[in-house]
Amino acid sequence: MIPLHPLQNRKIGVLGLSRTGEAVVAAALAGGAAGVEVWDDSPDSLEATLVAFPAAQARNFAETGFDADHFALVMSPGIPLTHPSPHPAVFRARAQSIPVVGDVELLWQACGQTNPFIGLTGTNGKSTATALLGHVLTAAGLSPAVGGNIGEAVLALDSPSRGAPFVLELSSYQLDLCRSTGFAGAALLNISPDHLSRHGGLSGYIDAKLRIFARQLPGNLALIGVDDDYGPTIAAALTNHSQATVLPVTTVRTLNVGLSAAGGDLRLNGQAILNLADLPHLSGTHNWQNAAVAAGLAWHAGLSVDAIATGIAGFTGLAHRQERIGSRNGVTFVNDSKATNGEAAAVALRAHSNIYWLLGGQAKEDGLQAALHDLAQVRGAFCYGESGAEFAATLAEKGVQAAIFSDLEQAFGAALATAEGESAHSATILLAPAAASWDQFPSFEVRGDAFRALAATYLT
Repeated sequence: MIPLHPLQNRKIGVLGLSRTGEAVVAAALAGGAAGVEVWDDSPDSLEATLVAFPAAQARNFAETGFDADHFALVMSPGIPLTHPSPHPAVFRARAQSIPVVGDVELLWQACGQTNPFIGLTGTNGKSTATALLGHVLTAAGLSPAVGGNIGEAVLALDSPSRGAPFVLELSSYQLDLCRSTGFAGAALLNISPDHLSRHGGLSGYIDAKLRIFARQLPGNLALIGVDDDYGPTIAAALTNHSQATVLPVTTVRTLNVGLSAAGGDLRLNGQAILNLADLPHLSGTHNWQNAAVAAGLAWHAGLSVDAIATGIAGFTGLAHRQERIGSRNGVTFVNDSKATNGEAAAVALRAHSNIYWLLGGQAKEDGLQAALHDLAQVRGAFCYGESGAEFAATLAEKGVQAAIFSDLEQAFGAALATAEGESAHSATILLAPAAASWDQFPSFEVRGDAFRALAATYLT
């Protein structure tokens, strides 16, 4: 835990008592806050926090507002700040000129003068890129603290030594709650339509992502993925306006200035680092982009090309992100439960062959649209859950054999039986749901664990 000493003798409100909110409460009390008032619209969550932290007090901010000495309202990122409508407590805070911030902002106020912040954001891939960068820096002896939207809430991390970097995966929701946070190194991997209802549309979503660069200074580094429809325009605009050094990242061609990984040939400003095509845990162009981003940020943190290559080569992958579970009788199982939208699923479809595709769940705004140009290797689609019928109908229109099942277990059984019956040499049973998990699972991790368990039964 990181004590919030800047809150000593100050009062704060904490809205939303998930893992983020509880970490804020603990860190504020450890830092000597004069008062910590809490609220959650779930009575069970509120009661659990009050039991865990007897010094905290309940206060319904939406009804009572704030005292004049409240330092800030600290809000969990899952609570609406602007769209579709701000939480009522946000209206009260704004009316009383109480800052509304998140845990990353509090971390910056506590540690920003002693530890560099490195931030990574994007629609897809940011968890793998963050974990990879953390691994590379750790292998080089820099002892980073890695968290945010991945792993531990930032205030629940162990305090790093002075000068050690924070490596933070940041969602658009978290960036919305950063008021003064500055990133020595920052990366935007990619943009595809996602979370549009929370940002009032695509432009609002992009604006939220770009906040990662808003307070960069000379000597800082900004990396922009330029392989999607929006990256080139963003890179050009940022180059004209940012004080930081702005470099493009691409997997399409080799660059003399920037990070490139065309064909897996990872290069920094034209200098060869290593061949990513030789690394099975970083297969596919999406992972080559992740590696290029990690390499650029590690280089900016002071690592040599040799140290970067060694660190990347030693990375073994991240759970639920194209995680290879195992193979038997020519059937390989791949868990990409983190593919919660069409764009992420398309990345997985491009990375494998002879695919028996498991998909479904709670569909995002654009459904399967982003994946419909990457169906060449799909031998059959096994759709389940809330979006099962919709997804099956969409794929049938594209000439893909698609069947509907009530749940993942039934879809898995059918996919396995079909793969064994049709594939003489090799097959990939791929969980890439292209949808959120919330219709049948509490998280994509639980969904991925369920797939892993089903595969393990066959593999053992």
